Amino acid sequence: MIRYRVRVDDRVYEVEVEPLTQTEIPKGKLENAAESVSAPQGNEVKAPLAGTILSVKVKVGDRVSAGDVLLTLEALKLENEITSPVSGTVVKIASAGETVEADQVIAIIN
Repeated sequence: MIRYRVRVDDRVYEVEVEPLTQTEIPKGKLENAAESVSAPQGNEVKAPLAGTILSVKVKVGDRVSAGDVLLTLEALKLENEITSPVSGTVVKIASAGETVEADQVIAIIN
């Protein structure tokens, strides 16, 4: 156990955190733009936090610009809009309702 002292406003709390062990992270289901694509190419968009995908704003084949919202990820009870880092075409995108881990690829923009 790791102990932390946390201050919220003027109150101090002591919490214990149990470290997690490394386990295999299940890969999310991604829609393929083409069945023949064996290795994804393009810019990977990764989940910044573990959470659940609430909604997907684009579909495979859509053209996006840098800064466009790709999907909404609920993490830590907050809704986070995940945007495209580059302009291009959506090659793969995760599905609404999917649970993802931090740093898991949730979209690929070519």
